[in-house]
Amino acid sequence: ASAARAAAAHGAERALCAIGAAARRGARHERGRGASASLGDWQPRTSRPRSPSSPSDAFAGVQQRRRFSDGEAPRRKAGKSGTPLERYHDLVEAGEIMRDPNQETVVKLLSDMCQRVSGYVPSSKAVTFESSSSDASGGVGGFFRRLFGKADPQKPVEPPRMMPNGPKGLYVWGGCGSGKTFLMDLFYEAVPVKQKKRIHFHEWMIDVHERLHRMQKKNAMVKDKANTVWTAEAALAQQKELKKDKGAAKNESADDLVVQVANEMLQEAWLLCFDEFQVTHISDAIIMKRLFSVMFERGAVIIATSNRAPEDLYANGLNRPLFLPFIPMLRDFCDVHNIDSSTDYRLITSGEEEDRRVYIHPNGQEEHKLLERKFHWMCKGKTNSGLQVETQGRKIVVPKAAQSSNIAWFKFSDLCDRPLGAADYLALTGAFHTIFVADIPRMTLQEKDQVRRFITMIDAFYERHTKLVCTADEDPVHLFHVSEDEKKTNVADEIFAWDRTVSRLIEMQSVKYLSESVRMIESDQFLGQFELQKLADDDIIDMWRRYDADDSGEIDAGELHVMLEDFSEVVQGHRNVQDEVYTLCMETMDLDKNGKISFDEFARYMKDATKVRAAAQA
Repeated sequence: ASAARAAAAHGAERALCAIGAAARRGARHERGRGASASLGDWQPRTSRPRSPSSPSDAFAGVQQRRRFSDGEAPRRKAGKSGTPLERYHDLVEAGEIMRDPNQETVVKLLSDMCQRVSGYVPSSKAVTFESSSSDASGGVGGFFRRLFGKADPQKPVEPPRMMPNGPKGLYVWGGCGSGKTFLMDLFYEAVPVKQKKRIHFHEWMIDVHERLHRMQKKNAMVKDKANTVWTAEAALAQQKELKKDKGAAKNESADDLVVQVANEMLQEAWLLCFDEFQVTHISDAIIMKRLFSVMFERGAVIIATSNRAPEDLYANGLNRPLFLPFIPMLRDFCDVHNIDSSTDYRLITSGEEEDRRVYIHPNGQEEHKLLERKFHWMCKGKTNSGLQVETQGRKIVVPKAAQSSNIAWFKFSDLCDRPLGAADYLALTGAFHTIFVADIPRMTLQEKDQVRRFITMIDAFYERHTKLVCTADEDPVHLFHVSEDEKKTNVADEIFAWDRTVSRLIEMQSVKYLSESVRMIESDQFLGQFELQKLADDDIIDMWRRYDADDSGEIDAGELHVMLEDFSEVVQGHRNVQDEVYTLCMETMDLDKNGKISFDEFARYMKDATKVRAAAQA
């Protein structure tokens, strides 16, 4: 008997300590709270709620159930005047942030940058060209080799090196949560430049590729027309226009699309502030040097934040040698600084992370930042950009997606301003269990196409139990505005279909819907989201929702079996859990020995992973 119990204990140790192994597989950054944070007044639902009598009543109920944290983190907004350094000191003195010497060093650099660019005007003389080191050195021997044309065939002459005449930019890199984005906020609000742009780098590169595609199509259409016998007079005019374009630049061809795109973008902004500067795709890597050489030559100034040093960009990327020449050019035109902060400030903003809304409105700058924090938290700060979902021969570009789980980010315009249909939205629900949608606007019949696509999208999400996290200008009831006269005189299907959309948007915020959503996620996708040895409050709630499958408020024997099988499948590759292992787990978690696990018992156990090993060794 003792031998059998020892074997069972060993099996329990292997199964239950899968929590630690799964934690190592899917380490998640904590959501601004320690593992001992209080769960507050959240309690599991013990009965299904009564269906609302109307969409408006249902929405009012959602509003009443919303709870916010008692201690809200500071908004971290500085005054409207002053240098970044002055604004930073104001926030420190007001007690809204802590003074960090590493951050203060960066703020001083950014303040100096503000002064250097305040009176700067980009021009064609923004750079000078220096001879390469191999050509400029070599002493007398090098001189005579060049004089008599006997250059070393193994050392090809390098092209002249481009160096800035104007202000150098700044490239700040360091770990996640060190305050880089916050410092960029201070700089961007303070810098006295009108032609400036603040954007995530991957979004900017997506814009670059879209412009390249547009210009390629435009040039092809113009050439086709010029070479077509439609009328002699019109063809001659088109050919003259092409020749005029080709002579617009002395050393450039109008067919050089990268040059055209760079010139177009510089007309919009010459001070570019990039968040999350990273290169992950070969399509970006192969054009980086050409694109930025044109922009630097025209006088662009780059301020960038990144998690990587320049030398680590596009590490292990396909055909990386094509990208490597960009790195020294980046260093020539940007001072590189490692913020090297040992403090992760995301762990201090506990108040904002207590906001558990999935439908966030009204929409503004703070709400957009909240949505971004939720997304990057769920993605563990690791995302891919420019992925594609293919359906029926069409490809849908995904602006951002998590690396470790099927989570995607879109803007409303990405999904509803484009001619997408039900098949496209269903393809997205098949690829992602959670979809973030930013900036849903207030719509009218003037945007009937967008309304129709939005209705179709919500229908697809609802039918597939996809989790929707979004920001919107209005609550669901008032998101689509139709006047009384329009209701009487217009028979548009969108007007009649909208009531269904409102009901579904409201239900998609409910505990019932969110619980069913997490239960439909594959076990590896679900458990891969968590660092199970440091679970935060929302993590525990999501896990409870998944495994309290009948919404009884208790986890019974069968539900515990499912949870252990999930752990076993993720870590060991099978779902075979021995009865002895289950028995020991139930004994450890069921503190009142009633044969079922309450939410309090579950939360206490999940927060203390050391109990797993203790139970197995008992």
